Amino acid sequence: MEIESIKQELKVLWDFMSLDTKIEKSDLIIGCGCANIKIPIKCAELYKKGYAKKILFAGGYGKITKDTFKITEAEMYKNIAIEEGVPEEKIVLENKSTNTGDNFRYSLKIIQENKIEANKIIIVHNHLSERRTYSAAKAIIKNAQIYITSPETNFDYWISSLKSYDEEKARKNISVVVGDVQRLIIFPQFGWQIKQEVPEKVKIAYQKLKRLGFDKYIFTKEQIENLIKEHGLKDGQSPIYWN
Repeated sequence: MEIESIKQELKVLWDFMSLDTKIEKSDLIIGCGCANIKIPIKCAELYKKGYAKKILFAGGYGKITKDTFKITEAEMYKNIAIEEGVPEEKIVLENKSTNTGDNFRYSLKIIQENKIEANKIIIVHNHLSERRTYSAAKAIIKNAQIYITSPETNFDYWISSLKSYDEEKARKNISVVVGDVQRLIIFPQFGWQIKQEVPEKVKIAYQKLKRLGFDKYIFTKEQIENLIKEHGLKDGQSPIYWN
């Protein structure tokens, strides 16, 4: 696979999926589980700088970590944060979720059951997951002020990382981002994310990458139909089968 030949499309997705928002001191930090072990380090850094008094790590086994982690994402993150100097009693775990939406659904339940103050929340995830993460968090944790951040990185570093991976791993990483674009379009109809406008240039980049086979995490029309039958549509919306 020649990364340079799709670099332009990857840059379009990078620019759209990244938010680069400013964060403020909050009540709680939520670290979203995935394969990126820099996330708990970033959470620990924010905690030690006084951005919040408690960290909630959310994540069981996801589509990538189910094959690579021997313990849940949340437990892995907790161990790393403790190594970084966060007191164990300042960490709460949600270790059942397998996707970002459930990260927040299950985390919200923990917040409510344990009466954890969470009027303002900093969420830490992958840089390329920032827009999708914000969209899901705002749809599920409706009454909180949400800030999104991620471990520091840049586009050139991501491209270098992709080039250093074997082809299977590189394809999987690109396919995750491509699938996230589709989710931004089809998930709001279920109430799983807030609606966000996806620019035409992003859709064009998505379609090219899909044609090139980066479609591992794209829902087919039949799969979307099954989701609609199983979950129904929010507020009488017309079905969206975009893929």
